[in-house]
Amino acid sequence: MAELLTDQQRRELFPVTAEWAYLNNAFRGPVSTPAAQAARDYIDGLSSRGVTAWADWQRTWDDTHAGYAAFINAQPDEVQLLPGATEALTRVTLGIDWRAGDEAVVFERDYPGVVRPLLALRRFGVSVKLLPEAPDGMRRPADLLAAITHRTRLVCASWVDYRTGIKLDVNELAAGCRGRGVLCAIDAVQAIGALAVDVKAVGADAMTFASRKYLNGLDALGALYVRKDVAEALTPYSLGTYSVEKPFDFDRVEQPLARGARRFMLGAPAMPQVYALQAALRLQREIGPATIHEQTASLAAEVRRRAKHEGFAAFGDNWPAECQSHIVSVRTGIKLAVAGLAERLECAKAAASVRQGILRVSPHWYNTQADIDRLFHVLGEG
Repeated sequence: MAELLTDQQRRELFPVTAEWAYLNNAFRGPVSTPAAQAARDYIDGLSSRGVTAWADWQRTWDDTHAGYAAFINAQPDEVQLLPGATEALTRVTLGIDWRAGDEAVVFERDYPGVVRPLLALRRFGVSVKLLPEAPDGMRRPADLLAAITHRTRLVCASWVDYRTGIKLDVNELAAGCRGRGVLCAIDAVQAIGALAVDVKAVGADAMTFASRKYLNGLDALGALYVRKDVAEALTPYSLGTYSVEKPFDFDRVEQPLARGARRFMLGAPAMPQVYALQAALRLQREIGPATIHEQTASLAAEVRRRAKHEGFAAFGDNWPAECQSHIVSVRTGIKLAVAGLAERLECAKAAASVRQGILRVSPHWYNTQADIDRLFHVLGEG
């Protein structure tokens, strides 16, 4: 496969690659050099200028907010940057006017940050339908849609599963929910930065994101997309300084809610993360989301090919191609010795995730064939 960077460019943009075959982006993407420098610039400015740098902060916040909205093809008032994806999801789950007997639907083995906010709704008398995973690991929109009844208010699902890597047809799910009058919320944490995301094309009512994985930004920053008409129908579970129409009019404590997604913002944003996100988005745009998607998918396909060639079984070997993603999870068994695997990988400076008896490999666009070779060399030694 053609590589997008020279070795020097790769090490300059992602210093981790100087030593590591870093194939663990689904857990935590390394912060790119531009994103790290942008965060340092904010801290340096805060140290040398204090609040006199406010105009720069506000401009960066506005530009990053608008840039993120454009990156996912949303309107600025449909997006709000928040401390994390799970917190963003709770803005939706707790914003619905639940009544005892209402239902929510989710796959039982979806990401805990997706499932647990729904389980918390039980205190309102909400029934949470936890759908079992198919024996082959498949997740079909039809299964979620079939679980909908006249009492169902919300369906939640991950676009790309964090554990197996299966990619859900979110367009089909969103359309099916819309046709049944049910809200659809999609967790896109494992999608943003690896897939080209167009929220209008997907058609979901809400989507949640994080910057710390395939965007190669900092921790503790996520984003909520919520369609305009849906945002106006939701009630924030709490209010803060920024939740209202004119947040800096301190003499008017009681005010109308802000329009759109900003009503879900409480306090001041985490500006180092915002500065880093601005730089991370700039890098993504320079490379191109479509190019990144193509390269990342190609690398994942090579991981699957090598796994099969070496006698390892991976989740998704028998899935339709459209269900396979940039995350490849290799099953344990006679061929894959799990005991000591994490230690062997660390000694070889090959980063992948060993968890629950599964080796999860998650390449990104900056990775190389040599990274994959190093990984399988370690596996072959087992």
